[in-house]
Amino acid sequence: MNFLCLDTTLNNCSIQIISPGKASLTLSEKQTPPSDIMPALVKKAMMSLGLKISDFDGIIVATGPGNFTSLRVGISFGIGLSKSLSIPIYGVSSLQSIIFSHKTVSTNDEYFLVAIKARGKDYFFQLFDEKSEPLGDAIKMTILAAKEEFAGYNLFFLGDGSLDAAASFGQKENILSYSNNIDFLKVFENINEDISRYKDNVWPLYLADPVAEKKDPQWFAKKKK
Repeated sequence: MNFLCLDTTLNNCSIQIISPGKASLTLSEKQTPPSDIMPALVKKAMMSLGLKISDFDGIIVATGPGNFTSLRVGISFGIGLSKSLSIPIYGVSSLQSIIFSHKTVSTNDEYFLVAIKARGKDYFFQLFDEKSEPLGDAIKMTILAAKEEFAGYNLFFLGDGSLDAAASFGQKENILSYSNNIDFLKVFENINEDISRYKDNVWPLYLADPVAEKKDPQWFAKKKK
């Protein structure tokens, strides 16, 4: 079985091809918009592995939170392939994908806070238990607001916002990972026992007005001469 895995969470474009139980191939591009580079990355990866498009048995896509346009590109590309090939598509939030990718074995009563940078002073946060199950919805807020929201927890931190968050919480020794990179082989291994729960779960996870996610709020407007 071969799965095509897509991540366009934060303006980057990363694709992985995995075969459960086997090593995976990863290709990433951060300088070119996902809409321009994704088909080329998928083609390059297939050629490297000697695969045809018909060799895919399923698609896994990270659903955010993240950049509005980038998320739509990745999810739309995945849905299009899923329908054209008549194969299933599975959606996993980027925050849960990060904890699947980087969390080590844990014991009871441990809590894990995934923090990834958004725009300005905001971050995306979500709290998970020792089984990597969310204990609430993903939230977009500042570090100070998160410190109040998650006060009283002994936390372990993951994601590229973990240093800022852990420093503010006074728990820098509890950082597990600074990375937002997703290891889709580990994601698959975590969701496989209950994979039907993730089937067709491909709605983009937005935590703000999409316009606010753009670098320039006037970017989309046609200015009159």
